Amino acid sequence: MVDRELTVIIVNWNTKEMLKNCLFSLKEKSEFPNRSIIVVDNASTDGSREMIGSLFPEIHLINSGRNAGFAAANNIALQHSNSPYILFLNPDTVVLPGSIGKMLDVLHKNPSIGAVGCKMKDELGKVQTLGLQWFPSPFTELINLLFVSTHTIKYFKQYLPYKDPEVSGDVIKIFGGCFLVRKEVLDKVGCFDDRFFMYVEDVDLCKRIIENGWKIYYLSEAEIIHYCGTSSEKAGNSFSILMKCESIGKYMEKYYGKTGRLLYKIFVFTGSNLRLIYLSLLELSFFVFKANSIEKQIKMVRWSLNMEKAVVKQ
Repeated sequence: MVDRELTVIIVNWNTKEMLKNCLFSLKEKSEFPNRSIIVVDNASTDGSREMIGSLFPEIHLINSGRNAGFAAANNIALQHSNSPYILFLNPDTVVLPGSIGKMLDVLHKNPSIGAVGCKMKDELGKVQTLGLQWFPSPFTELINLLFVSTHTIKYFKQYLPYKDPEVSGDVIKIFGGCFLVRKEVLDKVGCFDDRFFMYVEDVDLCKRIIENGWKIYYLSEAEIIHYCGTSSEKAGNSFSILMKCESIGKYMEKYYGKTGRLLYKIFVFTGSNLRLIYLSLLELSFFVFKANSIEKQIKMVRWSLNMEKAVVKQ
């Protein structure tokens, strides 16, 4: 019989209702008995811990005592698990029937695969893209800033390492929102790098997994519903934009040194200003006003000039 001993690790910060739905989906639709759930709560103030104690007393609840971020909180939980398989799961998800079992089967049948991701859909059924299948560099980020958006990707994807989310297969990176990995892999390559508060820590882990000889697999037949950005929305839209820039900047410094981080800042400044010019022309020519897009580019320019940074709420 397949060894399905699994630990599900969920990091929560003020997402009580979403977390409740996630835990119910795990409780009601679990196809395997040998699983435990660890929730690390980052000092929520919305009654999340009380809800878990009342509705899910069997769950191992850890209060980190602060808003430790995604990477650090997952690392705390990992110290409390010896299961052969670890599933890192966002609290703003609902697991659909059979999905975790299918992902576990991939790992069991393919020893060369170190981690598995699944198809993510929003509440309306729209499938989340996988992102371009390359690891970030100053050059790739410049390409992203200049040419890639949700509207333009259909024109450029044939020239870029695009992965169709409807097709299963080997990839080089998957999202941390649903990340199934062998414990032996984490023992060798380490878990999430906690220099990243949130964003990019999943890409960094995937890079280390690939560099250590394991494959990463995307399984489109396994699905979850992902209500994207619930925690970051509570911190504010500006926080999400600025933190993503800061995390990518740290990634650049980790792999390309201070020069890489500086180049990234220069490219953010250049690319965001060019996008602002484009958005302004769009408004003047076609009376199309995209306030959120304009705000995003302004925030990114200000970040590149050290005029603004992400402030973590406690």
